[in-house]
Amino acid sequence: MLSSLTLSNVALIQKQTVNFKSGFNCILGQSGAGKSVLISALSFLLGAKADKGLIRSGETCLRVDGVFTDLNDEVKEILQGWEIDFDDELIITRTLSIDGKSSVKICGYPATAKMLQNLAEKLADFCGQHDSVGLLNAGNHLMFLDKFAGKEVEDAKLDVTKLFDQLKEIEKKIASLGGNEAERTREKEILEFQIDEIENAHLQLGEEEALKERFDFISSSEKIFERVGDVLDKLDAQNQNVTALLYDAKNELSSLSNFKEIESSRERIENCYYEIKDVVDVLESVRQSTDFDPLELERIDSRLDLLKNLFRKYGKNTEDVLDFQEKCQNKLEELENSQQTLANLERDKAEVQTRLAEASDKLSEIRKKYASTFEKAICRELADLEMKNTNFKVDFQKGTFSKNGFDDVKFMFSANLGQEIRDLHKTASGGELSRLLLAFKNVMLDKEMVQTVVFDEIDAGISGHTAGKLAEKLVNISKYTQIICITHTPVVAGKADNFLLVEKRTNEKTTISTVRQLEDEDIIKEVARLIDGGENVSQTALEHARKLVEEK
Repeated sequence: MLSSLTLSNVALIQKQTVNFKSGFNCILGQSGAGKSVLISALSFLLGAKADKGLIRSGETCLRVDGVFTDLNDEVKEILQGWEIDFDDELIITRTLSIDGKSSVKICGYPATAKMLQNLAEKLADFCGQHDSVGLLNAGNHLMFLDKFAGKEVEDAKLDVTKLFDQLKEIEKKIASLGGNEAERTREKEILEFQIDEIENAHLQLGEEEALKERFDFISSSEKIFERVGDVLDKLDAQNQNVTALLYDAKNELSSLSNFKEIESSRERIENCYYEIKDVVDVLESVRQSTDFDPLELERIDSRLDLLKNLFRKYGKNTEDVLDFQEKCQNKLEELENSQQTLANLERDKAEVQTRLAEASDKLSEIRKKYASTFEKAICRELADLEMKNTNFKVDFQKGTFSKNGFDDVKFMFSANLGQEIRDLHKTASGGELSRLLLAFKNVMLDKEMVQTVVFDEIDAGISGHTAGKLAEKLVNISKYTQIICITHTPVVAGKADNFLLVEKRTNEKTTISTVRQLEDEDIIKEVARLIDGGENVSQTALEHARKLVEEK
């Protein structure tokens, strides 16, 4: 429920924190005092379109903070899904600057308008002569009926949902087999071509790197031949060279082997000699293989182009291409066996479709049973509100299958005897809609998802006995849901649990609205003011007001 609302620079309000209680909260005040500002501020907080006209004159921005407590499980699940810490208390802050920029925070975390909308739907409903809490939207009517029906419909709907999901999974598998026979044949031909193209390439892991190295070697063969030849001349030429000098040096020292340091040096020279000889052999082999072969170069270049083409089509390297080939092979085998698989799937599909139709029929019958009860309950509530000739019906049409079955549901309404029953949104006037909304709320009661319902002058145009019935219904709803109500009707105000008075005062410079909580005699005076309709109240009005307040 809404615990408190703090407004900063909102219309005529400079800075004000308004505390609300569970049960029936009544907002009183003279016309023009700013009662509707509280409703506009709460509506803005919960995602209504930002209106720069709400910003107090002379200020550059407004801010509204709302604290919600006693959170229901749905709200907690949403906050937990967003990983927002809330400690059993939800704080929403929304600001609006004069340039039209708006920001939202949920428990201190930056939030989007979509997040706020999802959360607001679980927190509050706004009901007035021009509000419908979704009642005028036929797209919501099936949901409302199912909520009224409760567990029996929910259990039946679970069966339908399970079968619908099974059907979609089977259809997905059928589609994965390539659709019809012509499409499967076409896909098989594509797969066979891809597999053959890869197989004919005879790919080898590491081949690309080896080819590139060989290509570079042949391309540089002339340079390699010259450079390696120069080195060999220095290491192993006919005349003086490193190899010959090392050989002579080790032989010269052989006769002095009885001297430890000389022998050690000789051994090291000998090791160098053999190491150089090995280098010479390797370089000689390289030089002999450096004959420039344009045909081999062309062959390597062609092979690299082939690999490049395969990598472009099937993967970035040899491993990827071979993986792609394996997947194609598996898919081809699946398609080749698809005839039997498809036959099995089509049989399963037909079976599930039959069961889905049966489950949907059962669900529809349960809904129609509760729809009859729902119709009677709405008409009974409206009769209490002096709309005795009302006709309210739930119209069923058969639509396409979904997780909700095949029912398309819309509410039909006629306010007067002999009047044609028509779609609700085409028929109900403002006053009729007000009473219809109240009847709807009273019928739904503990089935509502929201914890706060706002009634903005829903009693407009209603008086006498009807106003008394309306007040009783508001009290009944407040036993299940927090109510915030703006009213000018004494009998309605007298039933409230918490009273808030909006007052406007003007000085030489500005006009300010304030909100204060009423207690004891102040409550009696304000209800009496509604009775007398003036600033000064009579003793008779005070006595009547006291009776209204004390009899609740």
